[in-house]
Amino acid sequence: MNDRRADGLLVVCTANVCRSPLAQRTLQHALAGSPLGDVVVSSAGTRALEGEAMCPVSAEDLDPGDTAYATEHRARQLTGVLVREADLILTMEREQRSAAVQAAPGSQAKVFTLREVEALLGVLADRAGEPPADLPALAKALHSVRGLAPLVPTEPVKKHWWSRPVEPEDPMTIVDGHGRSREEHTAAADQVRATADRVGAAIVALTTRTSA
Repeated sequence: MNDRRADGLLVVCTANVCRSPLAQRTLQHALAGSPLGDVVVSSAGTRALEGEAMCPVSAEDLDPGDTAYATEHRARQLTGVLVREADLILTMEREQRSAAVQAAPGSQAKVFTLREVEALLGVLADRAGEPPADLPALAKALHSVRGLAPLVPTEPVKKHWWSRPVEPEDPMTIVDGHGRSREEHTAAADQVRATADRVGAAIVALTTRTSA
């Protein structure tokens, strides 16, 4: 009998109603059937209102068969226990990455932003070696190449010669769509879905490759 607990992947955003539950479900689909298929993917928020329902804009980005998931999701607050129990933590923003580490000092080696981990997976894909056997091994491999895939910010946008340029987005962050226009909110959800899809596919490719 195998009593080993399933590995845990924790996704974090601010309220745990928009970005993180969407990324959670996307990664659950992506990792199903892979060598990491027994991973438990969950989510939490750094400033969550416990019990809040999933954002309808984000829910619209789920697969058609995920209606029950969207209906049943309830927000929960990030805690030190959740951070310590997880084997890999992916956040939407740099500030949330810091919040996770502050909640459980010593956990920084397994905490990354979603965009950061996408870039680091690209570095690992170009390197020879044994594929990570489980989530703790993947987190260790990601941490070993941290900083080797610099993320370049986009150029500031300047609409007119007399207007001040808009500050470029933090390349480590997927912005929160709440408080923005419906179009911007939808675009943010689309970014989460697309990035989580790519991260999931890259994890599967890395863990299923033959060692060189």
